[in-house]
Amino acid sequence: MNTPIDTVTFDVWNTLLVHEFYDDRVKLARIGRIERALNESGFHYEREDILCAYDHTEACLSSLWRQEMDVGLEGHITLFLEGLRLEADEHVRDIVRLPYGEALLDFEPVLVDGVHDMLEALKDNGYRIGLISNTGRTPGETIRLVLRDRDILKYFDRMTFSNEVGFIKPNRRIFERALSDLGSKAENTAHVGDSLLLDVYGARSAGMRSVLFNRYSERFEQYASRYYDARGRCESPDATIESLEDVGAAIEGLSGKQNI
Repeated sequence: MNTPIDTVTFDVWNTLLVHEFYDDRVKLARIGRIERALNESGFHYEREDILCAYDHTEACLSSLWRQEMDVGLEGHITLFLEGLRLEADEHVRDIVRLPYGEALLDFEPVLVDGVHDMLEALKDNGYRIGLISNTGRTPGETIRLVLRDRDILKYFDRMTFSNEVGFIKPNRRIFERALSDLGSKAENTAHVGDSLLLDVYGARSAGMRSVLFNRYSERFEQYASRYYDARGRCESPDATIESLEDVGAAIEGLSGKQNI
C-alpha cells in the first residue's frame, strides 16, 4: 500500500503562474528602472554602463546557480554596484533595491487555469500546502506580492524561496528546508512542478514523490538550459498531468485512495 500523502508542494513558474517574458523584456525594464532611479538621485550613468553592470551580475550569478547555490537581493545589489564601480553604501543600496527587485511588477504574469479551485480543494481536504521556487533575479518578497495580488497567497502554509535559503532546485537542501518549515515528512509529501530536473529529480532526491505538470515544460526547458546542467541526473515522475484539475486525482493515486 502506498504511503499516504498529507502535504503537497508546488513550483511557481509554469506551474501556478505563467508568463511570456523569457526574452529581454524584464531585463530591459529592470535596467530602465535602475537608470531612472540613479539619475533622479544625482548619479548619471549611460545606459551602456548599466548594461555592463548587469552583465557582471549575470556572469557571477550564472556561476553560482550552476553550483546550485543562491544569494539574496542584497547580494544581487552588491554584485550590481560592483559592476558599476559604485560604492555599495546604504544610501546607494536604497536607491537600487526596489528598481532591481520589483521589475517583474511592470508585467502581468497570469494564473494557470484552475489554480484557485485546485488549491481550495486541497486545502478543504486537509492537505498542508507549500511552495518551493527558484527566484532568479526576482526575490521571494516580490513573488509573494504577485501571489497576493492574484489571491492565492492565502492557500500556502509555508513558502520556500531560493534567494532566502541559499540553495536552488534541484539541490535537495531547498526541499529539505521546505519540509522542515512545513513540519512534514518526505515520504508523505508530493511536489508538483514543470521541470524534469528541478522539480522531478530534485523532489525525488529528497525522498519526496513528484508530479510533473507538463503543459509548459518544453518552453521552460529551452530557457533553463542556460543556467542548469542535469549532468546525467534523471528521475521519472510518479505521475504526469496536463491540467491542474488533475492534481487531486494524482495525489489520491499516490496515496492509494479512491476519493480525495
